[in-house]
Amino acid sequence: MVMSKPNPRRRPDRPWRHWLWAGLFTVICLLVAYGWRQFLPLSPLSHEYAYIRVVPGETASQIGTTLEYRKIIRSALAFDLASRAANLSRTLKSGVYRLSPSDSLNTILRIMKSGDVVVIKVTIPEGFTVQQVVARLVSAHIGTANQYQKLEQRPLSGMPRPMPGVRDPLEGYLFPATYSFPWGVTAKEALETMWRTFRTDALPLYLHVHSHLSMVQWVTLASIVQQENNRAAEAPNIAAVFLNRIAMNMPLQSDATVRYAIGHPIDGGLSYQNLRVASPYNTYLSRGLPPGPIANPGLTALSAALHPAPVGYLYFLTLPNGQMLFATTYQQHLANIAYANAHY
Repeated sequence: MVMSKPNPRRRPDRPWRHWLWAGLFTVICLLVAYGWRQFLPLSPLSHEYAYIRVVPGETASQIGTTLEYRKIIRSALAFDLASRAANLSRTLKSGVYRLSPSDSLNTILRIMKSGDVVVIKVTIPEGFTVQQVVARLVSAHIGTANQYQKLEQRPLSGMPRPMPGVRDPLEGYLFPATYSFPWGVTAKEALETMWRTFRTDALPLYLHVHSHLSMVQWVTLASIVQQENNRAAEAPNIAAVFLNRIAMNMPLQSDATVRYAIGHPIDGGLSYQNLRVASPYNTYLSRGLPPGPIANPGLTALSAALHPAPVGYLYFLTLPNGQMLFATTYQQHLANIAYANAHY
């Protein structure tokens, strides 16, 4: 019998190697799982939010550090890597963002790429006075009453110099519109935005017309037209009445200016005592336009002040339903008053 010789190259089995490879595989899997977990939302079911400010020039690495510190994401490193993979590490837009721990890294990057910052929407209706504008801004948590009180004492840069007797230098130049202010906007920034909107949206009307009115006179007349009746179709007729009266050196006798002079709301019609209030805004006692606007007019009133209707009206009467009756003579005006008394 021939006996086989043992193979000198064959080594005995070493079970520990199997354990080593199994261990290494497990560690690798755990590391991969841990790394992948860093890219997942910190708290998928969270309903909490935080406001995160990104300043101009801030990198994704710096933003990620803030997000991790504020417990919005799991890892600043993961945020940085994700931004680099998307080629966004230096193009994320500045502003204040409303973010949640339930947001994924991709969601946060998408929000910051598009600049979907937190805004405060504020609507300023046509005909609001500065005091009403301020009250609305304060109610939207933009500035405080004390901050506005200081700002109202002088015009903003570029505003017309106030005439003697003007009560509020900002009146007339805070353009009525719906504004989307960024979160954290200051009182001064909000007012400057409204003044800047006036210059871009309203001022071209005046600059493109050869008017005999100064800018202050134009806005003042428009503000009176705005407050006398908010029907757009009547604005050119109302403007014509007041311009005709100025041309004939007649007092404007605008109830709207008297209400502004009094400074607080009055229900119903004005009394004889109201009409005697001592104020440069009382156009029953003072001829011509008041020293400044009595509200912040919209485009319709501003346009009407530059393009009055070609009529000879000197009087008007507003009925309770908003309809207006115009007259050229005082006798016609008396007839309109009699009609109103008989039917309303």
